[in-house]
Amino acid sequence: MQSDLKIETNLKMQKLIDIPDDWYHHLKDTIESPYFRRLGGFIANERKTKTIFPYKDEVFKAFNLTPFQKVRVVILGMDPYPGRNVGEPIAHGLAFAPRNKTYITPSLRMMYNRIKEDIYPDDLSFPNDMNIESWAKQGVLMLNAALTIEEGKSGSHLEIWKQFTEAVFKTLNDNTAGLIFCFWGKDALKFAPLIDDKFHHVLVASHPVSAVYKGGVWECDHFKRINQILLASNPDDIDWFQNLK
Repeated sequence: MQSDLKIETNLKMQKLIDIPDDWYHHLKDTIESPYFRRLGGFIANERKTKTIFPYKDEVFKAFNLTPFQKVRVVILGMDPYPGRNVGEPIAHGLAFAPRNKTYITPSLRMMYNRIKEDIYPDDLSFPNDMNIESWAKQGVLMLNAALTIEEGKSGSHLEIWKQFTEAVFKTLNDNTAGLIFCFWGKDALKFAPLIDDKFHHVLVASHPVSAVYKGGVWECDHFKRINQILLASNPDDIDWFQNLK
């Protein structure tokens, strides 16, 4: 009877957070912990009196678009975008991806310029949109260190999500091999010690927004290096321009 109640409770928790079965299995200990209940309570209370991005049904979007067994690359952002574009939240659950795909954020423009220069130098056009959901569907986990944010307040939820994000990195490190982890900027680099570089590839660079502030070029060759690493042992690399035409 007690076992049945536990199963029912776990199923309710799984439905509540809208995370796929495979990810739930690997993050079960964290999701069913007192910490995660506190996290859920904190976010719920925040939504009562404040505007929290992204929308509730988009918080775990990165996990829904990239199944655990399909992960090949992990790109870590910090928080969801804290602002709006044309009245709508920019954030919608994927790191670096804007809700309005025709709105090219400064960071995303830096990323596009780097991809174009390093991989597709003969393509002179700039895309009408940046629908990088195609990256997620090719196995690139576009993860933010915090999955929620208070409107207009960068870093507001980073600390409360830290334990969950650490659990994601630990389970990827322990239950896979040969993944490529990209850590951009000093804040992202704090999670790098969770990855064993004897079994995975660890790439480090500055954050693209730093180049925006400095008015320069983002010195990062990760998109090119990712494909080189993948092609060394796989028939398929990442088509970074898929759906961008």
